[in-house]
Amino acid sequence: MAYVEEVLIHLLRTPSPTGRTDEVVQYIGELLMDLGMELTVTRRGLLNATLPGRRTRPDRAIAVHADTIGCMVTRLKDNGRLEVTPLGTHSARFAEGAHVTIFTDDDVTHTGTVLPLKSSGHQYGDEVDTQGVGWPLVEVRVDQPVCDAQGLAAIGLQVGDFVALDANPMLTPAGYVKSRHLDDKAGIAAALGAFKALIDAKVTPLVSAHLLVTIAEEVGHGATHGL
Repeated sequence: MAYVEEVLIHLLRTPSPTGRTDEVVQYIGELLMDLGMELTVTRRGLLNATLPGRRTRPDRAIAVHADTIGCMVTRLKDNGRLEVTPLGTHSARFAEGAHVTIFTDDDVTHTGTVLPLKSSGHQYGDEVDTQGVGWPLVEVRVDQPVCDAQGLAAIGLQVGDFVALDANPMLTPAGYVKSRHLDDKAGIAAALGAFKALIDAKVTPLVSAHLLVTIAEEVGHGATHGL
């Protein structure tokens, strides 16, 4: 379990919104090679790791995905904030209040917070509860002293930048892991732990077993092309 916990926390602390998964895939690939598993990568970026069995057919596969929900910048707003659209299907209500990391093309990162357009009860009163829910009704406040679109552009932000919702993982005294993006990083950690247990025990499965790690599940592209 210590291995699974260590891997899970590392995965959760590695941002990987759909479309920006290179870093997390590199980490998973290194873990698979450390286990001595045969590893291939498809042209669409799917990792296929194999634990040979006593028979090669029929073989079995466990499919997991390394990408998470996230956002992308769609507009630099005149008030110095960012308009975003979701990557994957998730409610803006789930994102409100989230801390985020914004990635620029030159690998500079900025932090920020997803806020409703009307977030101050002192200013808007009851409208903070009646304004509705939806991505047009939230914006990202960047942790920089900017107040207009020109200021955002000056620090390297532009339309198309990826925005990761920070996972903020924590272990509770009762042993639970609280975090965003347990879908599907908990699945990856559990699968790696299972394969490691078989390898450490020198167990050869009856049929070959594959671990398929996909990178675009949140937008509907799973493991079928890797089977």
